[in-house]
Amino acid sequence: MRHCLYAFLLVLASCVTTSTIDKRASKVKELCDREHDRMETCTPVQMANAEAFAEFAKIESRAGRSFTASSAIEKAEAYGMEAYEKSRGKECLGDFDGDGIPDLKDLCPGEPEDFDKYQDEDGCPDLDNDLDGIPDTEDACPNEKGPISNKGCPVKDQDGDGIPDDQDRCPFEFGPKERQGCPLRDSDKDGVPDDEDQCPDQPGPKENNGCPYKLIQITDTMIVLKQRVFFAFGKAKIEPKSYPLLDEIAQALKDHPTFVVRIEGHTDNVGSDKKNLKLSQDRADAVRDYLIKKGIEPHRLKAIGYGESRPIDDNSTPEGRAVNRRVEFHIESR
Repeated sequence: MRHCLYAFLLVLASCVTTSTIDKRASKVKELCDREHDRMETCTPVQMANAEAFAEFAKIESRAGRSFTASSAIEKAEAYGMEAYEKSRGKECLGDFDGDGIPDLKDLCPGEPEDFDKYQDEDGCPDLDNDLDGIPDTEDACPNEKGPISNKGCPVKDQDGDGIPDDQDRCPFEFGPKERQGCPLRDSDKDGVPDDEDQCPDQPGPKENNGCPYKLIQITDTMIVLKQRVFFAFGKAKIEPKSYPLLDEIAQALKDHPTFVVRIEGHTDNVGSDKKNLKLSQDRADAVRDYLIKKGIEPHRLKAIGYGESRPIDDNSTPEGRAVNRRVEFHIESR
């Protein structure tokens, strides 16, 4: 019976102790919160110990370890008092520049902080936040670097072409520097800019100023004709209806001034070999002479006749013979 009564008294004492310790721990916490700035500046270790032991005391008390809790709360109160008393000195209260930041924490105790939302915690005034050489009082964008010509604000480049908007003739369109930031417009998508294209709505090679070759096509090895070169029957006289074709060939050779071309004459198998060989040479020479008269340098033009020796179709039919009667332009060097 006596043992039961003793145990009951211990439990009762534990409850009272828990309540008391909670109150004492709260007072330590209140003191540290109230004097936080001073303690953090001058007695940070003591303040931390006071808060830690106060919390530990509460934990031990709730766990029923009243004696450990009692020891912990006494240490918390002792550290709290030490932190408070040692933070009362002038060196902890001093604020020479009156900016509200204690001198011990103030990196510039003789200059008040300007509180411009830029590194305000160091106690130093920041006269040029973005370090662009323009004082913040004159800088329209104090936290962004920019030239004085733009009042300290960065010059935008809205199209991302590397040319500042104030120098970009087309600030909303990507374009090269040599065109003042404006894009290379190419309406017909032929690779020739519109301002250099004589036919901006018709695709054509650069060598022809963006205009199409209508009667020929240039490949790596040949100037391919889209129609035949017509001659008088059995003769080397060029018919007028082939002048536009030859004129376009002349223009292409002017557009490609390094081309050296071999003009080949070919016939069908009607007539003797000797006659056909001469006729093919005469026709190749006639085409060469025509191009020279159109301004093409003679050394760029070679003429050779092959007669009937190189057919590309069947000479047994009229259609095949017509195909074999032809002039070809082979590019020997570009």
